[in-house]
Amino acid sequence: MYRMGALHSLIFFILLHDISLRMRTYIGRSLGTFLELMIFSANKLLWVSSPSLSPKYAQKLVDLSKKGVDIKVITSAYKNEEAVNIIKNSLKPERNARGEIRSDWVSPPLDYLILKKNSSIQKVKMYIVDGKQAIIGSLSLTEEELYNSIEYIVILDDPRDVEKMMDDFISLWKLYIGLGDDFIECTRSFPSKFFVSRMT
Repeated sequence: MYRMGALHSLIFFILLHDISLRMRTYIGRSLGTFLELMIFSANKLLWVSSPSLSPKYAQKLVDLSKKGVDIKVITSAYKNEEAVNIIKNSLKPERNARGEIRSDWVSPPLDYLILKKNSSIQKVKMYIVDGKQAIIGSLSLTEEELYNSIEYIVILDDPRDVEKMMDDFISLWKLYIGLGDDFIECTRSFPSKFFVSRMT
């Protein structure tokens, strides 16, 4: 009987130890001190679901896409007009002084899904960095929430967890698309394009 109890205790300890290696949690103010660096250090892909998005961080997303980082962003138009315009305008072809599309212009690898109505339907706050780290929690990508509000986040590092979060992000995107064009505005290349050339 003692042996069985000891075995159960050992298994429970191993499970807890495994979970502790796979995730980190943070709570408090000024999470942006390290979180901003983590998110915007992406050099392969950055997927963002953030109900609120400040113009500063919208521009950072655009700048990363121009460096070849695969950007996917889900946000709301509600009180985010400037940030939304930055995102959308980044996909408009650059033109020369004569108004002609520049011959060297290449559309950046950026896809967006913007909720136009009923912003309360978007609650998910999720960030996936390079397919290696996933962040979920209470904060949106704004200066106020990153640096002033008391927030809580979970960072997942295990490849299995990050893969699951990527699947969940795709599922979320598809759920919003199901609302129809009256509720959302989005680029059409994702997620269908992604299923063809999924990163491993």
